Amino acid sequence: MHADRHNRAPYAGSNKRALHVDQNVRLLQMHAVCINMCFIIPIIIPYYRDRMGLGFDDFLLGEAAFAATLVLLEVPSGWLSDVWKRRHVLLLGTLFEMLGYGLLLVADGLWMAVAAQSVIGVGISLISGTNSALLYDSLLSEGREAEYRRHEGRRMGVGLYSVAAASMAGGLLYAVDARLPVLLSLVTLGAGAVCAAMLHEPERHRRAAQRHPLADMLETARYALSGHVELGLVIVFAALMFSATKVVMWSQQPYYMAMGLGEHVYGLLMAAGFVLGGASSHFAHLLDGRVSNLKALLGVWLLGVVCCVGASQSLGVMGGWAGAGMLMLAGTCLYGLAAPRVSEVVNRHAGSERRATILSTQSLLCALVFMPLSLLMGRAEKDHGVDGMLLGMALWLCLAGLCLMLWCLRRRLRARRHAAVQRRKLAAAFSAVV
Repeated sequence: MHADRHNRAPYAGSNKRALHVDQNVRLLQMHAVCINMCFIIPIIIPYYRDRMGLGFDDFLLGEAAFAATLVLLEVPSGWLSDVWKRRHVLLLGTLFEMLGYGLLLVADGLWMAVAAQSVIGVGISLISGTNSALLYDSLLSEGREAEYRRHEGRRMGVGLYSVAAASMAGGLLYAVDARLPVLLSLVTLGAGAVCAAMLHEPERHRRAAQRHPLADMLETARYALSGHVELGLVIVFAALMFSATKVVMWSQQPYYMAMGLGEHVYGLLMAAGFVLGGASSHFAHLLDGRVSNLKALLGVWLLGVVCCVGASQSLGVMGGWAGAGMLMLAGTCLYGLAAPRVSEVVNRHAGSERRATILSTQSLLCALVFMPLSLLMGRAEKDHGVDGMLLGMALWLCLAGLCLMLWCLRRRLRARRHAAVQRRKLAAAFSAVV
């Protein structure tokens, strides 16, 4: 009997870990639903205009402050997630987001809005990377890391579905009371904090902070960007592409204003875009094995250029509805297609002891690119209208893509030269032995 009990003990422990993994997968999806249920998103530009007397360029200034916060905190927050418990970092980030939305609720001017955006940025910096790393580590603890792409795509997908549902309600709620979208966002963030508190910390190799934290962070960021060719290329691609999709997503609201639509329609249109984005992320894994990462990411880039040019030229044609559809595609659908592939490449090439730091390095670069890009595009929209701004976005994507291709070719040539030198050294050593 004692022997039988001893034999059952490992199986009981294994079953318990498997249950924790499945519970974490569900809780991370629920957390994504809660933190993405932001009812303010579809009417944020009218909210700034009606509550604070601010325009789209002022809003992008607040977004630049949000990005600056990410620049300062993304890598430190990722490092914190690697040396501390990930679920605690996730909970802390959710609470900071709640504080930021509370500030937005009482904001009455530009600088109060900037402060609110900055506090929200603190929360996002703590959450981003930590959620993906926690999911991967949970699956890895049971040898199920091959399921990551499917679960990560689903997590991102349900998050976008959540934004879509909140967008549909946000426009209608705004017509009743401008404060209701922010208040309900606070409620859903509270539910997200409960989900984060219920997570189980997976078994992993958690490194101790043996050196100065800044030196540790810099070494990890240097490895991500220059120590591995594919990893560095994908991180730079994500920074350039995702900063562009973010600007395009926010440009939908001034585009709807130029079309002459009422605020109650904004939520429905943005909801449609988020549903498309959620579906593209949810089912992106079906392309695995059929389309390579390089071809998929190149296709996303080209579609982004086409959509920006098409939306710019369609504003005065048939009421601009074709352009609105292109902005839905470029703002959320392309992000949904590309993001799971980017996360999978990063997680595959990063150990658990520095996975969150590398994911945060990716977000850091995206914020660094977004800051000047958002200010530039905000100025372009003010001087040349939203159609002129979209043409500027297409031009920027073309130039950035050309620079990225040249950088990629340079790294490949350098790698080939290094391999040729090593072959010559090996041949010389072999000749000397013979």
